[in-house]
Order: sequence, then C-alpha cells, then structure tokens
Amino acid sequence: MIFHHEYLLAVYLGYIETRHFTFLPGPKFTVFYNVYSRYETQQLCNQWADRVEEVQMQHLVETKQQIEFVRINREYDFVKKRALVNFLTTSRTNLETHFHKRAQNMLNSVERYEHSNLSNLVDSIGKTALAKVNDSLADPQLSVEIKQKSFESALAGIRNGTMYFENDPLLPILEGEIIARTEAYKNLTPQEESDLLSLNADQKRIVTDSDKVAKNEFLNAQPDIKNAGVKMHLKFKSYVNALGGH
Repeated sequence: MIFHHEYLLAVYLGYIETRHFTFLPGPKFTVFYNVYSRYETQQLCNQWADRVEEVQMQHLVETKQQIEFVRINREYDFVKKRALVNFLTTSRTNLETHFHKRAQNMLNSVERYEHSNLSNLVDSIGKTALAKVNDSLADPQLSVEIKQKSFESALAGIRNGTMYFENDPLLPILEGEIIARTEAYKNLTPQEESDLLSLNADQKRIVTDSDKVAKNEFLNAQPDIKNAGVKMHLKFKSYVNALGGH
C-alpha cells in the first residue's frame, strides 16, 4: 500500500515537472535556461550599448573640439564687435565734442575781435577829439583865448573852494568833437553796425589758422588705446607712422 502511494506521488511529480523539459534530443531545464538566456541577452544589449557609446565618444572628441572652437570663435567675434562698437561710439563722441569746442572757440575769438574793434573805434573817437583840442591849443589866437578862459575858470573854483570847471574852454571843444563823431553812428542799420565791427582780413586769417591747427592736432592724434598688444601690432604702428607723415 505504501509503495502504491509512493508510485502515485512519483507519477504526479513527474507529470508536474514535465513542463520544465522539452522532449527534444538532450532534454533541458527550459525555465532556467529561458531566464538565463534573457538575462544574458539583456546584459549583452547593455554592454553593447555601453561599448558603442565608448567607441562613439572616441570619434566625438575631435568633433566636440571643433564645436568648442566654433563657440570660442563666435564669442571672440562678439567681444571684438562689442569692443569695436565701443571704440567707434567713443570716437564719435570725441569728434562731436571736438567739433563743438572748435565752434565755441571760433565764436569766442570772433566776439573778442568785435569787442576789440569797438574799443578801437571808441578809442579813435577819443583820440580824434583830443587831437582837436591839441590843434586848438596850437593855434596862437585860440591858445591865448583858451588860456585866459582857463585862468578865469580856475579863479572861480578858487573863490568857491571847489573846482567845477565852469566856463572851461577845452571841455566844449572836446564834447563837440565827440558828439560830431558819434552822431554819424546813431542811425546805423544792423547790417551797417555789423559791417562796422566785423573782422578784417587779418583777424579772419588768424581765426581760421587757429581752427586749422586745432583740427590737425585732433586728426593727427594717436588713438587712446591702453592695450600693449594692440599698440605693438604692425597695423597700429603703420597707422601711427602714417599720422606722423601728415
């Protein structure tokens, strides 16, 4: 009876375990080998991908170097363009400032010469009036009369204790000459007044020559560059030499 039960158990187990075997030549443990095969296949795929990536990285070294070089070159071009824009902007500002300064200097020079011409005109009127007084004193007949009236005016001042130059003979001559000289300038038109005080040829030449000197100094000035490498460059040296040739 016991043998019978053991036989049935063996048959049952044998039947159950038949799902793990294939009845081809050389039976094998299918579940184990299926699991093992899938694991090995997965490992093969993973290792193959890692190996391909390693080989690919070796070929990408030069490519990445070229890409990095392109990036650095673009960055250099940007910095160079930015520096050039800053330099040109500063140069333009300096040019505008220089132009305004030259214009202001010319206007100041013209104004000084006009004031000088006005002072010379007034001075010439005073000198002419003084010359008229001297001519009157040089006239023998008028000289005696002038001296007599001057003596009487001095006596009147002594009597009053204060000299007011009453009946002074020279003052009317001086005032009359000044009035006669200035009367012609009372009704001048703006254009006639401008022509009267305008600069003469010599004054215009001085103003233009001074402006040309300032212009040439600005054009021949070396660029204000602090970088020693740029200053030692052959193109910069040739540019500086060309400036010195003007």
